[in-house]
Order: sequence, then structure tokens, then C-alpha cells
Amino acid sequence: MIEIELPYAPSVNHYKRAGRVVTMASGKKYQLRVNTDETKQFYYQVGVKIEALLANLAVKTFDSATILSVELDVYPPDRKKRDIDNLAKVTLDALVKGGLIVDDFSIARLLITRMDIIKQGKIIVRISELK
Repeated sequence: MIEIELPYAPSVNHYKRAGRVVTMASGKKYQLRVNTDETKQFYYQVGVKIEALLANLAVKTFDSATILSVELDVYPPDRKKRDIDNLAKVTLDALVKGGLIVDDFSIARLLITRMDIIKQGKIIVRISELK
């Protein structure tokens, strides 16, 4: 099992913003969605923590063939009402982007628990192989 403490994630509601419009060869137009500055900062912070974890503990990453169980203990920064599941997408994407897991498709079990409020908030992530 791997355990890592992460900063409080931006909500999926603040994850992406509208980007430029692209026109396909067929003439169909799409509006791109790009990461917000808040998301980019979160990805960076998670990447630094994952690098330290992998270097200091000689922990291996999980490959795509490993079926995973992920637990998120979410410590909100205040009493503001939030949908707890809105943090999962951004957090899991950060774990993939940081290289701790290869693909979030390999997650077969996800448990999210709201914990006590702490200043600045945080998320404790526990990842283990699901037998």
C-alpha cells in the first residue's frame, strides 16, 4: 500500500475552462477545454510530492495491469458545502499525470470519506492492489 498526503484539490467545477474554438476538416467546430491555473498548480504540487515519495521510499509505481483500490480521506478547508465526488476526478488525474499510476482505468474500487475540517484542507490518498 502507498499513502501520500496531497493539498486540497480544486473542484471539478473549477478544473477546466473554455479554450479556443477549433474547426475540423469536416467544418465541425469544437470548443477546447483547458486546465485552469488552479488545476495546473495542483498538478505541479502533486508531481513534486510523488517524486519525493518515489525517491525517498523506493516505492514502485502501479502498472496498467494492476487492479487498484484507492481511498481518499478528504479534509475540507472550511464549512462550505461541497460535493465530495467533485474532488475525485482532479485528484485521480493528478496521480496519473504525476506517474504514480499509469491509468485511472485500473481503479476498480474508490472510497471517498469526508473528514474533519482543517485549515487549508488536504487529501490523504491510499492506493493498494485489489486482490
